[in-house]
Amino acid sequence: MRTMDLRLKRLAVLCVSLVISCGAALTGLSRVYQESNPGEALRLNPFNADASIARMAQGLTSPDKLARLPALAATGREAVAFSPVNALAYGLLGEVYFGMGDTRTADALFETALSLSKTEANALLRTLAGAFEKGDIDAVMAKLDILFRRWPDQLHAFAPVIPDLLKSPDGYRATLETLRTRPPWRSKFLRVLNKPAGNTGLAYRLQLDLGGGSDARRHGEIAETLWALLSQKQYNLAYRLFLLTQSDADRAHSGYVFNGQFALKPSVRPFDWNMKSNSSVSLSRMAVESGTALAMRFLWKPVKTIAVSQLLYLPAGRYQLNVNLDADNLAAPKGLFLRISCRDPRRPIIRLDIPVGSYRDKTLTDTFEVPDDRCGIFQLGFATDLIAESFRYKYSGSLVIHAIELSKIAQ
Repeated sequence: MRTMDLRLKRLAVLCVSLVISCGAALTGLSRVYQESNPGEALRLNPFNADASIARMAQGLTSPDKLARLPALAATGREAVAFSPVNALAYGLLGEVYFGMGDTRTADALFETALSLSKTEANALLRTLAGAFEKGDIDAVMAKLDILFRRWPDQLHAFAPVIPDLLKSPDGYRATLETLRTRPPWRSKFLRVLNKPAGNTGLAYRLQLDLGGGSDARRHGEIAETLWALLSQKQYNLAYRLFLLTQSDADRAHSGYVFNGQFALKPSVRPFDWNMKSNSSVSLSRMAVESGTALAMRFLWKPVKTIAVSQLLYLPAGRYQLNVNLDADNLAAPKGLFLRISCRDPRRPIIRLDIPVGSYRDKTLTDTFEVPDDRCGIFQLGFATDLIAESFRYKYSGSLVIHAIELSKIAQ
């Protein structure tokens, strides 16, 4: 038996309390717990194992449970005799013996229940608590994996123990090994650490160890941690995590502006393009001779919002912004521009106005300075000067953006 530190002891106590609070809810999922009158059913048929199980379940949740335990034990022994392969019967009988203080018999009954069904709720929760008490972290993770797969909605009940579990070296190792198998509950587990009451430092470390990826699910997991770090103004850490979890394809299109030629499909990560069409502007990626471009089609309506943006992390220095684009009968009565602004604290940095009309392969350029007392985080995006959505100011035509590039000027 491994020696536990004080943290694991506290964690074990909390797990026991969770067993008590969650056990009734989990076992309540079984239809046999809903029998309204198991006593009458047994009077009519003494060999009704389901009725015996229902009587045990009701007795274990009754106010006078302690006084009823010996009778419940007799009922449970009848249940396992009449239904020797019923995991629920063994699990409930184990709970009865546990309440009577006979932990050796209870443990044997719990193990029998799990041999018949690894998801039997009483046995699973009790043996999980025992694994916590013994400091058997590998067993803890194996049982949590079963629990979260079978009852994913119960993960929130274990949220308080997750940060402490990860602070133990063995706990972190076992957790990481399990998460690498991509269990279906992984995203929910990581989400616990992204909450204000969680631990974003642990979330950051786990995300780094889990590595990058190019699939939408992995991008979503990383994005939630990135937003959590940004909400706590840990801008440097957030951008570092974005860089260190990039795929090979990401790295090929990385820079001060990520995916500036729109070659990659946008993800939900905040340092990637966030774009969404609305009733005034249709947005799409389109194939062009040079590769891929972003097409904006204006729908003859006032345009107050253009949902194309990404966050930037810029060290102090002087920069040059270049935009290469085409336009076809573009009309923008209240202006159209690309801008970089500081989000924290909020202030404008640079505005690059886009000409109206029709043209091909036009490059717009300008320079700007990021001072030493730089902004915490920047935002790049398109906007107009329209304040009130009046149909006097209808936008029409189309714009194709081939590339948006940002380079640092040597000084």
